[in-house]
Amino acid sequence: MRMAIPTRAPLLDWSENLGFDGGGNVWIARSLRNVVERFDRDGHVVTSVPVTSPGAVRIGPDGLLYVTFGNSPIAGAARRGGVLRFDPSADSPQPEVFVSGLGQANGAVFDGDGNLYVADTGSNTVVRIHRDGTIDTDWTERARTALAAQGPGADGIVVAGNTLYVTLLESPTGRVVALPIDDPGRASVAVDLAAAPLSTPLLPDDLAIAAGGLLYIATGTGQFVRADPLTHTSCLLTTDQPITSVTISPTDASTFILGTEGGDVLLAHLLAS
Repeated sequence: MRMAIPTRAPLLDWSENLGFDGGGNVWIARSLRNVVERFDRDGHVVTSVPVTSPGAVRIGPDGLLYVTFGNSPIAGAARRGGVLRFDPSADSPQPEVFVSGLGQANGAVFDGDGNLYVADTGSNTVVRIHRDGTIDTDWTERARTALAAQGPGADGIVVAGNTLYVTLLESPTGRVVALPIDDPGRASVAVDLAAAPLSTPLLPDDLAIAAGGLLYIATGTGQFVRADPLTHTSCLLTTDQPITSVTISPTDASTFILGTEGGDVLLAHLLAS
Protein backbone atom coordinates (compact mmCIF):
# COMPACT_ATOMS: atom_id res chain seq x y z
CA MET A 1 0.00 0.00 0.00
CA ARG A 2 1.41 3.40 -0.91
CA MET A 3 0.24 6.97 -1.19
CA ALA A 4 -1.03 8.15 -4.58
CA ILE A 5 -2.66 11.50 -3.79
CA PRO A 6 -2.27 12.88 -0.25
CA THR A 7 -5.10 14.77 1.37
CA ARG A 8 -4.89 18.55 1.41
CA ALA A 9 -7.27 18.84 4.37
CA PRO A 10 -7.83 15.70 6.47
CA LEU A 11 -11.47 14.62 6.69
CA LEU A 12 -12.68 17.68 4.73
CA ASP A 13 -11.13 15.98 1.69
CA TRP A 14 -13.09 12.77 2.37
CA SER A 15 -12.75 10.84 -0.91
CA GLU A 16 -16.19 9.25 -1.13
CA ASN A 17 -15.67 7.63 -4.51
CA LEU A 18 -13.45 7.63 -7.56
CA GLY A 19 -13.51 6.52 -11.17
CA PHE A 20 -11.81 6.91 -14.52
CA ASP A 21 -13.06 8.62 -17.64
CA GLY A 22 -12.52 7.32 -21.18
CA GLY A 23 -9.15 9.05 -21.36
CA GLY A 24 -7.82 7.28 -18.28
CA ASN A 25 -8.07 10.34 -16.03
CA VAL A 26 -9.06 9.79 -12.42
CA TRP A 27 -11.98 11.72 -10.92
CA ILE A 28 -12.50 11.89 -7.15
CA ALA A 29 -15.78 12.72 -5.40
CA ARG A 30 -15.15 14.95 -2.38
CA SER A 31 -18.47 14.62 -0.60
CA LEU A 32 -17.83 17.09 2.23
CA ARG A 33 -16.66 19.77 -0.20
CA ASN A 34 -19.45 19.16 -2.73
CA VAL A 35 -17.14 18.76 -5.70
CA VAL A 36 -15.81 16.16 -8.13
CA GLU A 37 -12.19 16.73 -9.15
CA ARG A 38 -10.04 15.49 -12.02
CA PHE A 39 -6.37 14.96 -11.26
CA ASP A 40 -3.37 14.81 -13.56
CA ARG A 41 -0.69 12.13 -13.29
CA ASP A 42 1.29 14.31 -10.88
CA GLY A 43 -1.61 14.47 -8.44
CA HIS A 44 -2.69 18.03 -9.22
CA VAL A 45 -6.30 19.14 -9.61
CA VAL A 46 -6.96 20.22 -13.20
CA THR A 47 -10.77 20.31 -13.31
CA SER A 48 -13.46 20.78 -10.64
CA VAL A 49 -17.18 20.21 -11.11
CA PRO A 50 -19.61 21.27 -8.35
CA VAL A 51 -21.83 18.39 -7.19
CA THR A 52 -23.93 18.36 -4.02
CA SER A 53 -22.86 15.46 -1.77
CA PRO A 54 -21.39 13.40 -4.63
CA GLY A 55 -21.25 9.63 -4.54
CA ALA A 56 -20.29 7.20 -7.31
CA VAL A 57 -18.33 8.36 -10.36
CA ARG A 58 -18.93 6.11 -13.39
CA ILE A 59 -18.23 6.32 -17.11
CA GLY A 60 -21.39 5.77 -19.14
CA PRO A 61 -21.87 3.89 -22.42
CA ASP A 62 -22.10 7.29 -24.15
CA GLY A 63 -18.67 8.37 -22.89
CA LEU A 64 -20.14 10.88 -20.44
CA LEU A 65 -19.30 10.77 -16.75
CA TYR A 66 -22.22 10.00 -14.44
CA VAL A 67 -22.11 11.10 -10.80
CA THR A 68 -24.67 10.39 -8.10
CA PHE A 69 -25.63 13.35 -5.92
CA GLY A 70 -27.51 13.80 -2.65
CA ASN A 71 -25.44 11.09 -0.99
CA SER A 72 -26.33 12.05 2.58
CA PRO A 73 -29.06 11.02 5.03
CA ILE A 74 -30.57 14.52 5.00
CA ALA A 75 -30.79 14.66 1.20
CA GLY A 76 -32.08 11.11 1.17
CA ALA A 77 -34.93 11.83 3.56
CA ALA A 78 -35.95 14.83 1.43
CA ARG A 79 -35.72 12.84 -1.85
CA ARG A 80 -33.07 15.23 -3.18
CA GLY A 81 -30.80 12.55 -4.58
CA GLY A 82 -30.17 11.81 -8.23
CA VAL A 83 -27.63 11.44 -11.00
CA LEU A 84 -26.00 14.11 -13.14
CA ARG A 85 -23.74 13.72 -16.14
CA PHE A 86 -21.18 15.75 -18.05
CA ASP A 87 -18.54 15.54 -20.74
CA PRO A 88 -15.26 14.81 -18.90
CA SER A 89 -13.17 15.97 -21.88
CA ALA A 90 -14.64 19.49 -21.89
CA ASP A 91 -12.45 22.37 -20.71
CA SER A 92 -15.27 23.46 -18.39
CA PRO A 93 -17.67 20.53 -17.94
CA GLN A 94 -21.32 21.56 -17.65
CA PRO A 95 -23.27 19.04 -15.57
CA GLU A 96 -26.87 18.25 -16.43
CA VAL A 97 -29.36 16.28 -14.35
CA PHE A 98 -30.00 12.80 -15.74
CA VAL A 99 -32.49 11.74 -13.06
CA SER A 100 -33.72 13.35 -9.84
CA GLY A 101 -36.14 12.60 -7.00
CA LEU A 102 -34.10 9.70 -5.62
CA GLY A 103 -33.23 9.14 -1.99
CA GLN A 104 -29.63 8.84 -0.78
CA ALA A 105 -28.04 8.08 -4.15
CA ASN A 106 -24.76 6.33 -3.45
CA GLY A 107 -23.16 3.52 -5.50
CA ALA A 108 -23.83 3.08 -9.21
CA VAL A 109 -23.12 0.74 -12.11
CA PHE A 110 -24.18 0.28 -15.74
CA ASP A 111 -25.19 -3.12 -17.09
CA GLY A 112 -24.41 -4.38 -20.58
CA ASP A 113 -27.65 -2.93 -21.96
CA GLY A 114 -26.90 0.56 -20.70
CA ASN A 115 -29.31 0.53 -17.76
CA LEU A 116 -28.02 2.35 -14.69
CA TYR A 117 -28.42 0.91 -11.20
CA VAL A 118 -28.12 3.24 -8.21
CA ALA A 119 -27.88 2.06 -4.61
CA ASP A 120 -30.15 4.16 -2.38
CA THR A 121 -28.62 3.73 1.06
CA GLY A 122 -31.36 5.44 3.06
CA SER A 123 -34.20 3.52 1.42
CA ASN A 124 -32.15 0.31 1.23
CA THR A 125 -32.91 -0.45 -2.37
CA VAL A 126 -31.36 -0.43 -5.82
CA VAL A 127 -33.02 1.87 -8.34
CA ARG A 128 -33.07 0.73 -11.97
CA ILE A 129 -32.87 3.61 -14.45
CA HIS A 130 -33.35 3.13 -18.19
CA ARG A 131 -31.16 4.81 -20.78
CA ASP A 132 -33.75 7.56 -21.26
CA GLY A 133 -33.64 8.47 -17.56
CA THR A 134 -36.94 6.85 -16.59
CA ILE A 135 -37.14 4.71 -13.46
CA ASP A 136 -38.26 1.08 -13.53
CA THR A 137 -40.46 1.33 -10.44
CA ASP A 138 -41.61 -2.31 -10.44
CA TRP A 139 -38.04 -3.63 -10.59
CA THR A 140 -36.95 -1.17 -7.90
CA GLU A 141 -39.73 -2.19 -5.51
CA ARG A 142 -38.93 -5.87 -5.95
CA ALA A 143 -35.30 -5.12 -5.13
CA ARG A 144 -36.37 -3.15 -2.06
CA THR A 145 -38.43 -6.05 -0.71
CA ALA A 146 -35.65 -8.57 -1.33
CA LEU A 147 -32.94 -6.42 0.26
CA ALA A 148 -35.07 -5.78 3.35
CA ALA A 149 -34.74 -9.47 4.17
CA GLN A 150 -30.94 -9.36 3.81
CA GLY A 151 -29.97 -6.36 5.93
CA PRO A 152 -29.79 -2.55 5.86
CA GLY A 153 -27.75 0.05 4.01
CA ALA A 154 -27.43 -0.75 0.28
CA ASP A 155 -24.22 1.05 -0.68
CA GLY A 156 -21.69 -0.18 -3.24
CA ILE A 157 -22.73 -2.00 -6.40
CA VAL A 158 -21.02 -3.83 -9.28
CA VAL A 159 -22.26 -6.06 -12.07
CA ALA A 160 -21.15 -9.43 -13.44
CA GLY A 161 -23.27 -10.63 -16.33
CA ASN A 162 -26.82 -10.96 -15.04
CA THR A 163 -25.94 -10.42 -11.37
CA LEU A 164 -25.54 -7.28 -9.31
CA TYR A 165 -23.43 -7.48 -6.15
CA VAL A 166 -24.52 -5.00 -3.50
CA THR A 167 -22.79 -4.20 -0.21
CA LEU A 168 -24.94 -3.63 2.87
CA LEU A 169 -23.10 -0.95 4.82
CA GLU A 170 -25.06 -1.39 8.05
CA SER A 171 -25.20 -5.19 8.07
CA PRO A 172 -23.92 -6.69 11.36
CA THR A 173 -22.10 -9.38 9.35
CA GLY A 174 -20.59 -7.18 6.62
CA ARG A 175 -22.90 -8.70 4.02
CA VAL A 176 -22.63 -8.57 0.24
CA VAL A 177 -25.80 -9.59 -1.61
CA ALA A 178 -26.22 -11.15 -5.06
CA LEU A 179 -29.19 -9.57 -6.86
CA PRO A 180 -30.25 -11.18 -10.17
CA ILE A 181 -31.09 -8.54 -12.77
CA ASP A 182 -33.75 -10.73 -14.36
CA ASP A 183 -35.45 -11.40 -11.00
CA PRO A 184 -34.42 -8.94 -8.25
CA GLY A 185 -36.80 -10.61 -5.83
CA ARG A 186 -34.42 -13.58 -5.58
CA ALA A 187 -31.63 -11.87 -3.65
CA SER A 188 -29.18 -14.17 -1.88
CA VAL A 189 -26.06 -13.92 0.26
CA ALA A 190 -22.87 -13.66 -1.80
CA VAL A 191 -20.61 -13.44 1.25
CA ASP A 192 -20.58 -12.32 4.87
CA LEU A 193 -17.23 -10.66 5.56
CA ALA A 194 -17.45 -10.90 9.35
CA ALA A 195 -16.83 -14.30 10.92
CA ALA A 196 -19.26 -13.38 13.69
CA PRO A 197 -21.80 -10.56 14.04
CA LEU A 198 -20.20 -7.17 14.83
CA SER A 199 -16.65 -8.47 14.32
CA THR A 200 -14.41 -6.91 11.68
CA PRO A 201 -14.40 -6.49 8.75
CA LEU A 202 -17.56 -4.39 8.95
CA LEU A 203 -19.11 -1.44 7.12
CA PRO A 204 -18.63 -2.79 3.56
CA ASP A 205 -18.71 0.27 1.34
CA ASP A 206 -17.66 0.39 -2.30
CA LEU A 207 -16.43 -2.63 -4.24
CA ALA A 208 -14.84 -3.59 -7.55
CA ILE A 209 -14.99 -6.79 -9.56
CA ALA A 210 -11.93 -8.25 -11.26
CA ALA A 211 -11.31 -10.88 -13.91
CA GLY A 212 -12.55 -14.23 -12.69
CA GLY A 213 -15.41 -12.66 -10.77
CA LEU A 214 -13.58 -11.97 -7.53
CA LEU A 215 -14.85 -9.02 -5.49
CA TYR A 216 -12.55 -6.44 -3.90
CA ILE A 217 -14.28 -4.63 -1.06
CA ALA A 218 -13.46 -1.44 0.82
CA THR A 219 -14.62 -1.33 4.44
CA GLY A 220 -15.17 1.50 6.88
CA THR A 221 -13.30 -0.46 9.55
CA GLY A 222 -10.15 -0.17 7.44
CA GLN A 223 -9.85 -3.60 5.85
CA PHE A 224 -9.40 -4.22 2.13
CA VAL A 225 -10.97 -7.60 1.44
CA ARG A 226 -11.11 -10.05 -1.46
CA ALA A 227 -14.19 -12.27 -1.70
CA ASP A 228 -15.34 -15.10 -3.92
CA PRO A 229 -19.13 -14.88 -4.32
CA LEU A 230 -19.34 -18.41 -5.69
CA THR A 231 -17.66 -20.11 -2.72
CA HIS A 232 -18.96 -17.47 -0.25
CA THR A 233 -15.47 -17.01 1.21
CA SER A 234 -13.26 -13.98 1.79
CA CYS A 235 -9.74 -13.09 2.85
CA LEU A 236 -8.11 -9.97 4.26
CA LEU A 237 -5.63 -8.32 1.89
CA THR A 238 -4.46 -5.36 3.95
CA THR A 239 -5.47 -3.08 6.79
CA ASP A 240 -5.15 0.70 6.74
CA GLN A 241 -7.30 3.72 7.52
CA PRO A 242 -11.08 3.56 6.90
CA ILE A 243 -11.61 2.92 3.18
CA THR A 244 -14.54 4.37 1.26
CA SER A 245 -14.01 3.26 -2.32
CA VAL A 246 -12.06 1.06 -4.69
CA THR A 247 -11.49 0.92 -8.42
CA ILE A 248 -9.10 -1.00 -10.66
CA SER A 249 -6.42 0.81 -12.64
CA PRO A 250 -7.33 0.94 -16.35
CA THR A 251 -3.70 0.20 -17.24
CA ASP A 252 -2.85 -2.50 -14.68
CA ALA A 253 -5.43 -5.01 -13.50
CA SER A 254 -3.34 -5.84 -10.42
CA THR A 255 -3.35 -2.27 -9.12
CA PHE A 256 -6.26 -0.95 -7.06
CA ILE A 257 -6.95 2.69 -6.23
CA LEU A 258 -8.54 3.26 -2.84
CA GLY A 259 -10.34 6.30 -1.45
CA THR A 260 -10.34 6.99 2.28
CA GLU A 261 -12.36 8.86 4.87
CA GLY A 262 -9.34 11.02 5.67
CA GLY A 263 -9.03 12.06 2.03
CA ASP A 264 -5.86 10.23 1.01
CA VAL A 265 -5.97 8.17 -2.18
CA LEU A 266 -3.92 4.98 -1.92
CA LEU A 267 -2.52 2.42 -4.33
CA ALA A 268 -2.56 -1.29 -3.55
CA HIS A 269 -0.61 -3.58 -5.90
CA LEU A 270 -1.51 -7.25 -5.57
CA LEU A 271 0.97 -9.91 -6.54
CA ALA A 272 -0.24 -12.86 -8.57
CA SER A 273 -1.12 -15.79 -6.32
